[in-house]
Amino acid sequence: MTIVVGVSPTTGSPSALRWAAEEAKLRKVPVRAVLAWRPPRPPGVSGSRPPAGTAFAASSDYAGDAERTLREYVTTALGSDEGIECLAVRGGPVNALLTTATGADLLVVGEPRSSRLASERSARLVAPRVVLKAPCPVVVMAGAVPSTS
Repeated sequence: MTIVVGVSPTTGSPSALRWAAEEAKLRKVPVRAVLAWRPPRPPGVSGSRPPAGTAFAASSDYAGDAERTLREYVTTALGSDEGIECLAVRGGPVNALLTTATGADLLVVGEPRSSRLASERSARLVAPRVVLKAPCPVVVMAGAVPSTS
């Protein structure tokens, strides 16, 4: 069995990573850190279909970049990525988390720290959707509440 922890591209999810690592030590199970990624969309031509077979999507190693980014988040939060399985999954965060949580003991997700950015507001929808569909128990790490002063 394992503990799966979702890593957010907006925050790096340091509290979720630290909590999952500590819980994994207590349970003596491995940790799998998951980062969902999508390649950029190819540029479209207005008024027509996008060109077929463009080399745009093949020009970079998006999966490798996502995995390196994930390892950086893990190393920043934990001091090392040793002993942590880092998995960059192509697709949206909800599907990536639900798929990788199959057979897991626990799924840990973090919420964004603030709602100032549109991407963070939409990311807040990940935790409730995961909680409703997860194949295992879910821990949601609350983000810091922005100050009103």
